[in-house]
Amino acid sequence: MEPHQITPAMDRRNGWIFLGCYVLIFLAAPVLYIGVVQAALFHKLGASATVASLPLTAYQFGQFAPLVFSWLVPHRFERATVVAANAITALLLLLVLLCLILPAPAWLRISLIIAQGLLQGLSGSTSQVFMIQCLGRGTTLEGRARALQKTYSLGPVAAVASSLAAQTILNPGLPALSFPYDFALIYAIAVPCIAGVALLASRFELAPLADEPRRPFWSFLWTGAKDYAANRSLALLWIAYLSWYCTIGGMPNFSLYTKEVLGEDPKNFSGVIMALRFGCKALGGVLLGAIAVRAGLRPAAMTAAALAGAGALWAWLIPGYPYLFAFGILGAGELGGIYIPNLALSLSAIAAGPRNLAILTLATPASSFSPAAHGQLTDSYGFPASFAFGALTAGLALLLMAFLRAPRPEPAPRG
Repeated sequence: MEPHQITPAMDRRNGWIFLGCYVLIFLAAPVLYIGVVQAALFHKLGASATVASLPLTAYQFGQFAPLVFSWLVPHRFERATVVAANAITALLLLLVLLCLILPAPAWLRISLIIAQGLLQGLSGSTSQVFMIQCLGRGTTLEGRARALQKTYSLGPVAAVASSLAAQTILNPGLPALSFPYDFALIYAIAVPCIAGVALLASRFELAPLADEPRRPFWSFLWTGAKDYAANRSLALLWIAYLSWYCTIGGMPNFSLYTKEVLGEDPKNFSGVIMALRFGCKALGGVLLGAIAVRAGLRPAAMTAAALAGAGALWAWLIPGYPYLFAFGILGAGELGGIYIPNLALSLSAIAAGPRNLAILTLATPASSFSPAAHGQLTDSYGFPASFAFGALTAGLALLLMAFLRAPRPEPAPRG
């Protein structure tokens, strides 16, 4: 990242705004994090393991959008892009809510939720890339590490609360809410939370950055890809991100495995799974944040990959109720989704940040085959084949990141 003027007040303000945005995101976690709740809902609708993985597959495939928007959006509109993306996500959640509370056949609900996964992949990935860019333009490298530590230590506590609420809603359930109104209530909680993210993101204070002349799209794409590939560390990080995502892509499958391990409907454990997932994410936020502050973003990202692989191995090897702790380990490992992009940003010039983050994010649609692959491996060979695949891809991500160079330190903020 090129040095740029960031005052201590900006460093603090933007760090707290980032934290506030993610607290609201975590409050909406049961439905915003595509996978567990959708798999339980699809199970109730009579879908197979392969079909239950399709919302996450569609979500990952939809994450090509930042590449288009990194070309289309001038630097002066980066903050506005975060606002618009979250407003669209709130609208998508509202549409699913309406489909659940109004009479509709199962096939329509399944189709709409898969479509929501795709469109939320577009809006959610755009929000993430440009919110990270806003954080990069509004904080120093050290301030960013502190912001990530605060956000992912405190933010997941909100997700634990929302997950336990979701568990209460789904099992034992509320007397007045039968299926599908129980799932509808969870979506109803998420809508105002994401609308709040749009409002709060409008308060980011960014360092000035001159707009660049817009080149033809294919020229932008070719030059950007060539420059990205010429940077050995960024190229290796792209493959590592793809591999890490292939591990995380097994999350819906891991949820369905509870039926085989515990002999009960996965719906009965959806809230517990989410609480474990985000409770351990909070602990992981403390651990990875401390590593990032003291040793840098690369060791923190490597630790996240190691945790993702450990979660897959735990699911494979540990029977009975302790199996559920796999979701906690995987939850901590999911922090790779924020530390790997921030590592990429730290390896990039600030003006190239959105473009490089968009190219990195292409690893997500490239990995969109992985949830369906986990489902197909399970349908063909059993759940252990899915867990082995997840462990192997996490190991590859860890190995590749070991060969990256460390990002350059930035000067302390002035003011």
